[in-house]
Amino acid sequence: MTETAINLSQEAPNLSLGEKITALVADLYYPSESDEKIEFFDAPFAIEGTPDVASLKMFLGIPPEVTTSEWDLETFFKPLLKKEDWFGEEELGWLKSAEDLQALLTANLTDIKIYRIGNIEIEVYLLGKPIEGNCVGIKTKVIET
Repeated sequence: MTETAINLSQEAPNLSLGEKITALVADLYYPSESDEKIEFFDAPFAIEGTPDVASLKMFLGIPPEVTTSEWDLETFFKPLLKKEDWFGEEELGWLKSAEDLQALLTANLTDIKIYRIGNIEIEVYLLGKPIEGNCVGIKTKVIET
């Protein structure tokens, strides 16, 4: 776990939402057939609320015919929050970061949507609307063969 993530609770009042998210995902990987990095996503578009999947694909330059689906928050976080008997200190740190991330996102974002775009190598975007500013969230990739 990074020092930034460890000190997040002490420094939280001085950090922006993007900085808090970035600190929590610093050491997080999304488990699938290939564990992929989770990253902060600051939407490059200004719209009211969270975009629908067609708008997101347009903004990201993804062709309309690319397969898409949606997840709910519980489905997205389930593999991140799964505690195993063999977890050591490092894995428990990842679990704590995932728990803190879920709490931070649900407390600070409204209209949360989770989009899966593509087949096999699937781009996953968790997006929501903060109190001020453009849509933000996290992105990662899952591999499903």
